[in-house]
Amino acid sequence: MKTQCAISSLALAFAAISVFAEVQPDELLLIRVPMTKKISSLKGLQRKRDTKLYNDYGSIYLVDVAVGTPPQVFELAVDTGSSDLWIPGSQCPDSLCPLVKFNEANSTTYKATSENFNIKYGTGNATGKYALDTITIAGATIEEQQFGYVSATNNILTEVTSLSGDEVATTNETIASDSYYHMNGIFGLGFPFLTASATSYNPFLFNLKALNKISQNIFSIYMNNREVYGDSGEIILGGIDKTKYTGEIMYVPVSKTTRQTSSIQTKTDYGYWQVNGQGVGVANGVTADVQLDFQETVPFVFDTGTTLSYFPSNVLEPLLIASVGKTNVVYDQVNNYFQIRCSMAKRNTTIQIMLSTSSNISSEPITMHVPIADIIFPMDTRYITTATICMFGIVPTTGTIFIGESLLRSVYQVYDAEQNRIGIAGAVGSAATVTTGKGVSNNDGGSNTGSNNDNNNKTSPSSGSSITKSSTMTSLLSLAFAFYISH
Repeated sequence: MKTQCAISSLALAFAAISVFAEVQPDELLLIRVPMTKKISSLKGLQRKRDTKLYNDYGSIYLVDVAVGTPPQVFELAVDTGSSDLWIPGSQCPDSLCPLVKFNEANSTTYKATSENFNIKYGTGNATGKYALDTITIAGATIEEQQFGYVSATNNILTEVTSLSGDEVATTNETIASDSYYHMNGIFGLGFPFLTASATSYNPFLFNLKALNKISQNIFSIYMNNREVYGDSGEIILGGIDKTKYTGEIMYVPVSKTTRQTSSIQTKTDYGYWQVNGQGVGVANGVTADVQLDFQETVPFVFDTGTTLSYFPSNVLEPLLIASVGKTNVVYDQVNNYFQIRCSMAKRNTTIQIMLSTSSNISSEPITMHVPIADIIFPMDTRYITTATICMFGIVPTTGTIFIGESLLRSVYQVYDAEQNRIGIAGAVGSAATVTTGKGVSNNDGGSNTGSNNDNNNKTSPSSGSSITKSSTMTSLLSLAFAFYISH
């Protein structure tokens, strides 16, 4: 039976305070996991909305994961928006799983189970069985780790799209080429509650802490900037790297997730890495500075498994108009994204994302200040300086607000499963900052705390559109969202 995984924000009885991470990476038992960024534009990986596995001019963040004895190595995509680790199995046809497949017969530690694995995304799905085997990431090994052994996929590992937007058949040539993705499964980093299993189990990260292989049940992510490829980022399992961020790490509490397990039953626990958002703003735009305060907090899901970020139209459009003006942006109705003049990346404009330190509206929220240059993606070249066609990295949605890679790569992220909180600070390589207090502008492009902005507005996030629409742009995205599990 397929049941939809719904998201809701539950009240938390505490307020997280801003603290500085005093942890020195080398003093703790932690694991450094390099992330490789490769060029990719994978139409089939429009998993939850369009998935991070598109990333600006088509790229993908991968980590090497070894499964079995002797180990068989897979390049998996990092995803904080799901919890299962899954790989294609030997039973999956080449037409559905065109890359390396796990051969269970060659692993002396493989154990099959009878439990179904079935995860469905907006444009595809992966199905198979749960299995147990030895899994190693960056030298850290968990024996009998549960994972998804996939025997069939639909639009997940296939339908490669070239950088020009043309579909390319998955062949030995495209697999071998560095011009295309090599993603071969998902490395989920969400809470156990979010797994597709009928009874939740400990994903890899949580088993690391349970078996004392890391000192703290936390992980941190550094993505590096838009134009760095190859060995560009890093995940630290169990710790924080103080050389990868500027300023102080500010923490906000994670809100709980509600899942509908049947037509009449729901369960609530920590699942998604979601926090309470309370507003957005623009500083130093082409028009007056704008601050949109929500009437009440709403869930903001931090999802590295999504390239773009997703805001309701009545929140997004005032941001765009204030940032670049109506004449510098056009909405593509067919593909649901905004094309923007590439020259707007030269502006000193900042997008502000306000996060509450509790379940209620906070008088002193934690605010992300992200330069607009970080959120403008080149579409016809790899670099913004040579691009003639660009898109804005936030797109409209009628559903939940997602803080995807387009915003997350500007900040250093700390996911703390021990204290159920997320920490953020400005990432090295970006001019982004994180402060306490509502964002307001000054003539230098900076921001202060407090609110003296005459253009503050109260709003309830919803959909709607007033920006000029176009249906003639190249088809790049399909933003349908659904996340189902079967058990």
